Formats: sequence, C-alpha cells, structure tokens
Amino acid sequence: MKIKMLQRCIGSGNESGNGTKWYEKDEIIECKEQWQKDLGKTFVDSGLAMEVKTVEPEEKKVVKKKTASKEDKPKTVKKKKATKK
Repeated sequence: MKIKMLQRCIGSGNESGNGTKWYEKDEIIECKEQWQKDLGKTFVDSGLAMEVKTVEPEEKKVVKKKTASKEDKPKTVKKKKATKK
C-alpha cells in the first residue's frame, strides 16, 4: 500500500513506536510492514493522507537484429589463372 501525505504531520518512525518522524506534505510512503500499514490507515482515516495506486511500466527487453552491411560482408576475390609465357 502506498499513501501520499496531504499535510505535514508527525508519526511513528519505527515498529516499536518509541521513535517519531515528520512525514512531509506530498511525500509518498510505501507501507510494506504491518506497522506501516496500520500507521498509513490511521493517516488516511484522519484525512492526513490518501491512498495512491501507481502503475509501473513493464520492463521490456529490446533486441536489435544486426544486419550485415556491405562493409561487413566478406569479399570474394577471383583468382586469375596463371598464364604461361
């Protein structure tokens, strides 16, 4: 779950709750652990934040085919027949 802060406020900064942190306006917070999800829900319920959903682009591997140019192609050399004099 991701939330975006709508205004600056103070909240828990760690799992045990014995540290605090300022959460800034427009900051995007990724709530991965359960304590972060609970804190995020509290912020959203209080109107201090809103839940955001981000759509990340899929990574695609681009493979360029190498085409042989005239310079890359091997040159054929015609051998001249030896002539007797």
